[in-house]
Amino acid sequence: MATVELPQKLLDDTILIVDDEPEHIQWLFDYIEAKGMKIHVMNNVEDAINAANQAQYRAYIIDLNIPMGNWKPTFVVPTDVYEKYKGFYVIKYVRTQGNLGKNVSAYSAHYNEQIIAETKTLYCEYTSKDRVQDFKKEVANIIATPIDSHAVIKSTTI
Repeated sequence: MATVELPQKLLDDTILIVDDEPEHIQWLFDYIEAKGMKIHVMNNVEDAINAANQAQYRAYIIDLNIPMGNWKPTFVVPTDVYEKYKGFYVIKYVRTQGNLGKNVSAYSAHYNEQIIAETKTLYCEYTSKDRVQDFKKEVANIIATPIDSHAVIKSTTI
């Protein structure tokens, strides 16, 4: 088991988006910024986990099809779906930091039983990238959900 050091800084007005092709979701950036929120964008698992170590974000919106960077898993991977959809590494990591599943949302161009099963296991939402209205509704729900800073845990073991 590994101990995760949790960030002490809370960015309750900022959403972390993880996507290696952010130019394809410019509409999402425009929508979030129009709602008065800030955005930090990371392009791979390594950068996303480093960002999550520095601060806890209001929400995490994660593309499942991202590169690893140089990060190596520090926890047991429960299924091979993680190797196929590397964004699950980020989701599992931020969920171990006390982030509620309702503040973590996955998306990709794929839709299959493996993805649905793992998002249910991680208690997070999933939206297919091509279902823009559903995706927008999910983001609206995330923004509308108040963050309970008292629910943040101080350390965890994975």
